[in-house]
Amino acid sequence: MLNKTYLWWKFLCIIAVINIGVWLAAIWMRSDMQEFSYWQPVLSGIYVMVCAFRSFYPRIDLERYCLFDKPISSVALGRTTATIAEVCFSIQIALLIYDLGILLSSSAIVAISYLIVPVIVIAQIFCWRATITLDHFWHGMEEVAWVVMIVLAAGCFVAGYIALDGFYQILMAIGLLGCIGSGYIMLFVDIPMYFSRKKQGADSRLRYLSLGKGMKDAMTRRVQTSDWNIWKKEVVWITSYFTFGVWLSIGMVMINFQA
Repeated sequence: MLNKTYLWWKFLCIIAVINIGVWLAAIWMRSDMQEFSYWQPVLSGIYVMVCAFRSFYPRIDLERYCLFDKPISSVALGRTTATIAEVCFSIQIALLIYDLGILLSSSAIVAISYLIVPVIVIAQIFCWRATITLDHFWHGMEEVAWVVMIVLAAGCFVAGYIALDGFYQILMAIGLLGCIGSGYIMLFVDIPMYFSRKKQGADSRLRYLSLGKGMKDAMTRRVQTSDWNIWKKEVVWITSYFTFGVWLSIGMVMINFQA
């Protein structure tokens, strides 16, 4: 009988395959629209495929845990693909908010759209520092950067909800709910978890790695485990990331404020 970890992994894999199919369907539907732009579909495609890859070969970066002890489960490889995907996701959001700002003739919203990607690039720097040095503090700071981005996006969606009506107003509500849900997980699940782990590391006098040694460690060391007691601590953010996060990315493919 499979343990809970492998059952959860099978669920992630099934969702990943479904998500690829949904993305392909979105591309087919979008291709019939006027003023078709390939930016959103391409960026979303990268995000969907990377999330599928990470679903097939899950990892917990800082602790070097992986479900399958294979070279493709390398923490450095997984973190690199995740960085590319998350920057693509942030560009999707920036493009969406930019189009919203143009639609509303709001210079403030347009200005905010230019802040989205830099904030997420900073988040990626924090994440890499955590992954390399083994210091959970930087994972906490990564989540703080994401919260900043979420607050900026949520403000734009509120403005859009007030100014628009009909279908666009529904889209703004969905975007706002997405911000509230992801913000809640980051503020009340992820950030407390990472800062708690930072404290545990300090209490146990954990030795952090230098950038050079840490990068080598991330490239070569893997700790294979299917222990549910380890993976269950990551289930909330990983599952929501590879489901709702991907659905938001695909959803942005279908939105065209300029049509």
